[in-house]
Amino acid sequence: MKDVRPAAYRSLLLIATLLLAACSSGGSAALSPPAATVPPALSASPGAAPTATTQALTPPPSPPYAIAALRLRPHQAGSLAVGGLLATGPGYTKRKVTWPSMGAVMTGVIGVPTGRGPFPVVVVNHGYVPAGQYYVGQDSSKYADPLASQGFLTVSPNYPGYAGSGPGEADVPPIVAEAISDIDLISALATLPGADPSRVAVAGHSNGGGVSLILLAADSRVRAAVLYAPVSSDMADNARKWWVRTDGGTGPLGSPDADPAAYAAMSPRGNLPQMGPPTLVMQGSADEQIPAAWTAATVAALQAAAIRTQFVSFPGALHNFVGVDLVHANALAAAWLRSAMRS
Repeated sequence: MKDVRPAAYRSLLLIATLLLAACSSGGSAALSPPAATVPPALSASPGAAPTATTQALTPPPSPPYAIAALRLRPHQAGSLAVGGLLATGPGYTKRKVTWPSMGAVMTGVIGVPTGRGPFPVVVVNHGYVPAGQYYVGQDSSKYADPLASQGFLTVSPNYPGYAGSGPGEADVPPIVAEAISDIDLISALATLPGADPSRVAVAGHSNGGGVSLILLAADSRVRAAVLYAPVSSDMADNARKWWVRTDGGTGPLGSPDADPAAYAAMSPRGNLPQMGPPTLVMQGSADEQIPAAWTAATVAALQAAAIRTQFVSFPGALHNFVGVDLVHANALAAAWLRSAMRS
């Protein structure tokens, strides 16, 4: 009798017969991996033509305080508004300035060198001072003014919630809100007469050094950094020592022991860009606030990321740079920034 079964069916039957014969022989056979199965929810409907389906896996979004999220944060196209004259110094003038960030207005001080620009810009971040005790220029003028006299246009932000600056975003810790304010400030530099937005550096003391570390990790527009006795580049260190003892210090986060992944995500250490901006780190050997081991770990992390790094120790100096140590540190900072932003 003639076989009336479809040709495709006869072919499959022949293949099955041959495979059965091979498995029945005494020889060994290589077993192919099982074919991938399609989950029932993704199976084709009966009668539909088979199609190759690739499902793109979208990673979960990073929390807003993470370095990865800050890198992707849209740059706000704001404007810097220059206000009244505050003071004059040797070769520069100081004025009030404001810019938009996080749905509010931030305040700060600019130091504009005498002469014609455009001038390289240095964002100078101050150390921690309780908002109720802070005055404009505290812990920033001592670094910003000498830089302005050396031909750098300086901008010293008043942190969110300080001296007329609006609040930071509620879903990030204070240090990250301070960094976001800086990021939006950098975005607005193109509207500031005399500023060269293609040559931007960050500098900061203590907590301001931590803010600057976040900036150099998260904002590719930063071309150089100077860190005066910075807090730890591992934010869990800072939380354990200070933030958990300060009202609102951790923002929406709990303790680093309860949520270590969150602190790792927002720490510059472990998230530094390869061959990032050249960084100068300075610290007194008698610093009573920042453990030397923290700074050594930060320097090691910078070097591991192939970032040109220099560390300078000041024998006998405390956490706050004063006197001849301050003069020396500022001279080193000016030379470092000039070299880094020239290259």
